[in-house]
Amino acid sequence: MPTLIEAAKKALYNEVRSEVFYRLAAEVANRDDTRVLFMELGDLEGDHARELADRITGLALTPPFDAKAYLDDLEENVAVLVPPEDEQTVRGGNLKAVLKLAKRLEVESRDVYRRLAKYTDEPSVKAFCADLAELEERHFQEIHKLELSLDMAEEARPAL
Repeated sequence: MPTLIEAAKKALYNEVRSEVFYRLAAEVANRDDTRVLFMELGDLEGDHARELADRITGLALTPPFDAKAYLDDLEENVAVLVPPEDEQTVRGGNLKAVLKLAKRLEVESRDVYRRLAKYTDEPSVKAFCADLAELEERHFQEIHKLELSLDMAEEARPAL
């Protein structure tokens, strides 16, 4: 059965991995509006990671878990968080492919949290994971809308 600490570690990992992915996408974007979008998504994921670390720090965990130190360690080792094939997709510059990959990352995170919630009897772990799954689903929906807008005429599409 997953513990709250295991769930917290996975949540922090997922948020930092997404942050790194979006920052990489911003680096290689060839349009200013797309670059800004990815920078904003990266900032959002980084904010989520810090908010999660703060939330976790406020819990009485046994054994004690230093979420902020764990987050710092993840952020110091960002090079290993984005698999080479995902980096290659991002560096390829195809926005539709990048958004498809972003949706996959959000779905993976959402599904991890759903599984953790399903297989634990601890109410605090269940609630924590359910909140995270809902957040990841909202991210997926936002990215999906952006992906659909790529099929619109450029002058009709919302700014990316």
